[in-house]
Amino acid sequence: MFYVFPRAVPKKECRKLLKFCIKNTKYQEASVINKGFTDSDNKLDPDRARTDHNVRKTDIGFITDKDNMVNEIAWFYLREANKINFNYNLQYFQPVQFARYRNGGHYDWHQDASGQNPHGESRKLSLTFCLTDPNVYEGGELEFFGGNREMEEMELSDGTKISAEQIKQDIRDQGSVIVFDSHDWHRVTPCTKGTRYSIVCWTVGPNFI
Repeated sequence: MFYVFPRAVPKKECRKLLKFCIKNTKYQEASVINKGFTDSDNKLDPDRARTDHNVRKTDIGFITDKDNMVNEIAWFYLREANKINFNYNLQYFQPVQFARYRNGGHYDWHQDASGQNPHGESRKLSLTFCLTDPNVYEGGELEFFGGNREMEEMELSDGTKISAEQIKQDIRDQGSVIVFDSHDWHRVTPCTKGTRYSIVCWTVGPNFI
C-alpha cells in the first residue's frame, strides 16, 4: 500500500537539494542486513550485514544534521501520508538516506521491515523521492510487488483520481514523493545509463500486535 504526492517538490528545489546532499555526503557501499539481525542492531557487529551485488549495488550516505530542508520535506510528507492513508502509531524518524545508483546500480526485491522487531519497535512507513530528472538516466525504476494483481487507480486527498499508468509516471518523475508501508515488497531496477539520486527515510513505531 502506497501513496503518491505527484511532483510535490519543484524541480528547482530538487536541484538545490541534490547539490546540498552531494556536498554533505560521504558515500559508502550499501550492505544487506543478514537474517536474524535488524536495522537497529549494533552496526559494528561484523555478522550483521554483508555486501552482495546480486541483491544490492548502491552508494549511500546519511544526512545526520536535523536542521536542514531534506529532513523537513521527508518528515512533512511522512506525516501527511500517515494522516491521509495509514494512521499508524509513529514514534520517531530515522536519519535520511541519500542514495546514488549508477553503472548497473540496483536493489532487488526487499522489505524495509520484516516481522516483529525484538526491540519492541519496527519501521512502519518508508518514503522515497527522486532528485534526478528522469530524462538524464535510464532504468532505475522503483517498482512495487503486487503478485498477480494489476495496479489500480488512486484517489488523492483532493479527490483527483489518477490512473495506473499515470501513477507509474508520477513515481518516476523528479520531485514526486512516494510513501509506503515498510512491509511492502519493492525494488529499484538496474540503472543502465546516467545516475539516479534519491532520498529515502523511514518512520519507526511499536510492533504491530
